Amino acid sequence: MTAVIKAELIRLWRPRVMLVAGAAAVTFAVVATLVVFTGAPPAGPVGPQGGTTLLRLGQTGGGTESFAVAASFVGFFIFVTCIALIATEFSSGTFRALLLRNPDRVKVMAGKLAGILAVAAVLVALAEVTSFAMSLLVAGSQHVSISHWFTAGSALAAVGDFATVFAGVAGWAIFATTLAVIFRSVPLALGVGFAWMGPFENIVVDSWKTGLRVFPGQVLRAVINGGTPSLGFGRALLTTGAYVAAGAAVTATLLIRRDVTA
Repeated sequence: MTAVIKAELIRLWRPRVMLVAGAAAVTFAVVATLVVFTGAPPAGPVGPQGGTTLLRLGQTGGGTESFAVAASFVGFFIFVTCIALIATEFSSGTFRALLLRNPDRVKVMAGKLAGILAVAAVLVALAEVTSFAMSLLVAGSQHVSISHWFTAGSALAAVGDFATVFAGVAGWAIFATTLAVIFRSVPLALGVGFAWMGPFENIVVDSWKTGLRVFPGQVLRAVINGGTPSLGFGRALLTTGAYVAAGAAVTATLLIRRDVTA
């Protein structure tokens, strides 16, 4: 599997690819930080799907708070990207060619996913660092104190924010892989993913609040945000673990039992 991971890293770690991906991560971090700081209320409770206030931004860990709040969009971007990368492997015949060198289908797919997540980890770290730098620039204009941002507690909070965001990103990537393996078509897998994770979930939860605790997209959002008023972090993590286990089982079963004909 190590060889597959290295091959995936070589494929993704190209100057043009990383330049575009890095620019996207930086742009996201800048825009997200501005939106969070300018849209956050001075104080008070946050919405059922999470959020923050200017008061919380001025406390320990506030330097990366905007990154953590807005990072659910990073997860969805990874979701779309993974569907495109994995489904293309089937439609273009690349996956079948890889099996000629390594016939263990599950290990090949796991190696490819590990390579994608390794690159994703670098991009998440870049986005967090950029968001912190941008927070330093805009904090004064919103009268947010930065005196608590350079403490050991804030450093631990930053590590925790990275860990929760990356855990959510990994969950999105596994779900994307499952859809890509099921449909083996980029347009079809993207269509189903967009329809479910986007309009369907967000429309249904407006009238059925239980959806905030059971729908996979909402649960992953809670993981990335470190918990929300509707779903605590511990329960969100357990629910995500159950979804990930189910997705991994479906993916492995389909890889083993279905023919790779393309």
